[in-house]
Amino acid sequence: MVRILIYSVIYIVIQCDEISRSLDCDIKYVFNGKLGVKIADCKNRGLQFIPEDLPRDINVLDISSNRLKSIENSSLIIYPHLQELYLRTNQLKYLSDKSFQGLYNLAVLDMSHNLLDLSYAYLAELFFPIQNLTKLDIRSNMPQPENYDKEFNYPDHAFGVLRELTFLGIDMMPVPNFGSGFSEMKKLRKLYFKSCYLVRLSNETFQTFSSSVEELYLRNCRLKFVKTEDDALSPFPHLRVLDFFGTFMHLTRALLLLHPYRYRNMTTINFGHVSDLTIDSDDFPYALTITSDIMTNLKSICIENLDLSQNGIVDYKHGSLLSFDQPECLQHLSLKGNRLLLAYIKNHEEINSFFRKALRLQTLDYSYNVVNFFIENSLTSDSDFKSSGDSHVILPASLEQLDISFTIVNTLPLLFIVPKINNLTYLDISYTNTTVTMLFIELRLETFISAGTR
Repeated sequence: MVRILIYSVIYIVIQCDEISRSLDCDIKYVFNGKLGVKIADCKNRGLQFIPEDLPRDINVLDISSNRLKSIENSSLIIYPHLQELYLRTNQLKYLSDKSFQGLYNLAVLDMSHNLLDLSYAYLAELFFPIQNLTKLDIRSNMPQPENYDKEFNYPDHAFGVLRELTFLGIDMMPVPNFGSGFSEMKKLRKLYFKSCYLVRLSNETFQTFSSSVEELYLRNCRLKFVKTEDDALSPFPHLRVLDFFGTFMHLTRALLLLHPYRYRNMTTINFGHVSDLTIDSDDFPYALTITSDIMTNLKSICIENLDLSQNGIVDYKHGSLLSFDQPECLQHLSLKGNRLLLAYIKNHEEINSFFRKALRLQTLDYSYNVVNFFIENSLTSDSDFKSSGDSHVILPASLEQLDISFTIVNTLPLLFIVPKINNLTYLDISYTNTTVTMLFIELRLETFISAGTR
């Protein structure tokens, strides 16, 4: 009997043994092990200025979602014990060279979702008092530019003093020039771009950044087609996470960028929706057939999490999409939202070989694929299908989650076998219309979703 389990869990964690009020803010004392952290929660209070009546020994000040337009000279100096300062979602336009005076212990500064223009808001002396900062988030500040051809010079004279930074969140302009000051961030590990207006990713774009970067996020650059050069990522030889989701550069160009990581280990490659109908052309077709040449770089990488969703993939040649040198590295694979017939009779041996070697594959997302045509040169009669003893695909025993929801496959029938020894506990076949049949030797499902399936 298939069980359908719906979980609804509410976690309520009380961490504070002291809660008081200081005019517009809640003061909370939170224990982290034996250490105590005093937090001033001033979110969404309509404040236009930094409050001056808070306890002098607060460690965290969260003044997000207010109406601050500037941080006046030395207005925070009365809180010298601050370690974290959250100013996101205000109306900040102006910072003075003494805005952060006295905050020598500050480690985290979040000014995202404001109006701080990189062209003039960051003075050379701005970050001098907070040179021990480890996390700086100034994403979602830059307006959409009028000129997409003009080179934009980032204020590296201001950022160059932040030598302890491990995380930097910043906006990406169309033709960026980061300057030599960014090379001083020798401890930078995570680089996250947002409000992305990029039009060209060249071999020089990241040249001034430290080679210490391990995670690079460049998502949703979709206003223009992003032209790329093959060695653009060479400055980051130790990269383990690469996330370009929604950045329109076409899948073939994105895969070429992986050249520096051939025969390396990586945790995540997210190339979901890097192709789009808006950039469809003869040179970069949206309806894409994967070939062995396209997979040359990717196939050599020991990759744990791979997302190739929403890229218009319609087919793949033998020895291409599933031809990883180390398929045993894969743990999570998403092919969601393509037009791909993942398994059919003429390639069942290849996919069986892949699944047999993918010893650690835990999740497979094949949802939202629509295929309603016959594959050329495939078997064409039910009698041929029934007489072929090998026309089936055996799913990996390691597979825990399988999502084929909203998938329409009106081609020849095919049998998917879930082996007796299996870990499959989650299966979503909702709103699916397919000729694929699934055979369970032993049922272990905990969650089975079949809404709208006939």
